Amino acid sequence: MTKKDLFLGLLLGFLIGILAIAVFKNLEADLAEKFAWFSLKFIYPFPIIIPILVVIGLSIANILGKKLKFIWQLAKFVVVGALNTFIDLGILGFLMWITGIEKGGLYGLFKFISFSCAATNSYFWNKFWTFEKGTQLKGKEFAGFYFVTGIGALINVGVAVFLVNVVGPQFHIAPTIWAGGVAPIIGVLCGFIWNFLSYKFFIFKK
Repeated sequence: MTKKDLFLGLLLGFLIGILAIAVFKNLEADLAEKFAWFSLKFIYPFPIIIPILVVIGLSIANILGKKLKFIWQLAKFVVVGALNTFIDLGILGFLMWITGIEKGGLYGLFKFISFSCAATNSYFWNKFWTFEKGTQLKGKEFAGFYFVTGIGALINVGVAVFLVNVVGPQFHIAPTIWAGGVAPIIGVLCGFIWNFLSYKFFIFKK
């Protein structure tokens, strides 16, 4: 693992930690009501703890990646994906907070906006770091990325909206937590495999 990978791993971990605080802060009241033990004091160390965990994970993946290269790429993709997830959740939570809207058609619009911001971030990190496809921006590549990501968006947003508007909160989970945390995360997971394979074998292929 190079010094560049180490620095970027620490940077990504720090950004994830900062955004995690913002996301959990937005959900603090509902989480505290649902889980008596919950406190933001458990979240505040994230900007320190997460960078360390990221570097440890990348170090292990780098060793394993010497035999299976895709493991090293997958590890970086997961870290970038974690940042994208918290960008997604952070923007979604902010839009829900300023409007008071937790479901319906506008929720779908909010989810699409937050996902689009996360996807733009994803393009740059995955091009320049995860798959190391040079330093020049290419219109065709960028367009292809957004086409593929658009399908991922349909999966991501569709699953989240379905869980919020059709299924509704389950297991006595508060509507705010369900719409602002659980449903989006499930949507992210459903689109994860599609995105990784598409980026690796079609968009950023060697």
